[in-house]
Amino acid sequence: MNDIKMEKLYLNNESIHMSMIASYNTPQKYLDATLSYLEERELENNLIIGLCNGYEDKKKKQDGCVFINAIENGEIVATSIKTTTRAIVSCTRGNLEYIRLLADYYKMNKIEIRSVFGEQECAFEFSKCYGNEKPDTRGVIVHQLETLNELSLLAGELKLCDLNDLELITDWMMIFEQEAGGFSQPNRKQMYESTKARIKSGNFFKLIDNEEVVSMAALIRKTKNIGIIGFVYTPHDLRGRGYATTCVWKLSEQILNTGFKYCGLFTDASNPTSNKIYRNIGYLPVAEFNEIKLG
Repeated sequence: MNDIKMEKLYLNNESIHMSMIASYNTPQKYLDATLSYLEERELENNLIIGLCNGYEDKKKKQDGCVFINAIENGEIVATSIKTTTRAIVSCTRGNLEYIRLLADYYKMNKIEIRSVFGEQECAFEFSKCYGNEKPDTRGVIVHQLETLNELSLLAGELKLCDLNDLELITDWMMIFEQEAGGFSQPNRKQMYESTKARIKSGNFFKLIDNEEVVSMAALIRKTKNIGIIGFVYTPHDLRGRGYATTCVWKLSEQILNTGFKYCGLFTDASNPTSNKIYRNIGYLPVAEFNEIKLG
């Protein structure tokens, strides 16, 4: 089996006469071809990089997954991966038209996609080209932190979660996903297993105050220069006390102290409270993203 498959696709009768779609049969082959392109905009592409690096065996073909690039004159101009039923898309600024090639590839090959995620213009262009007339969208903002602001923090201690925390963290993760409003909601069994794996990886953290676990956060992805924080949650009855701020500040400090140049995170665009918390810590918005339900 060839590692890379090339297909010719056309953009109607516009100034671009012919482009190629390159598809790769493993995450490693895709990364070998694409990583330098992705790292030109490392924060914006952290999800693609992180997901590809997250496979247990990157050299193995992943059932149901897709890894493709749109190529013009030998250069990558747009890229996409598909995991389960969600496509993630990215393009070089000014090359939005190449998103059509990615959408056409998925349609021509009858690849099922239930949602698309990408920077706002990319996601909407893909949705339009894919044939989605009335998109159901969820907006998120990606933020970056280089230097922590000095804040008055609570006295809580940030510690690694262990398997004794599994039931509690699973419960919190279920509520977190419901509040996040994603288009795909895992059942508790799936969440239990994924949370167990994350705790075992040593990247899930808890904030403890007076011997009580009061907040959580995780280092969910790593790229060359950036550690990405996610799954920030504080129970409703403990909110408004500064626990989330303390938890994220301390985890951000730990990430920077381990050699990363930046921290990053995604926030719900419609949640002014969380966005304010992260701005106070030192996070600055970089780009707006959308997840769009297809069909």
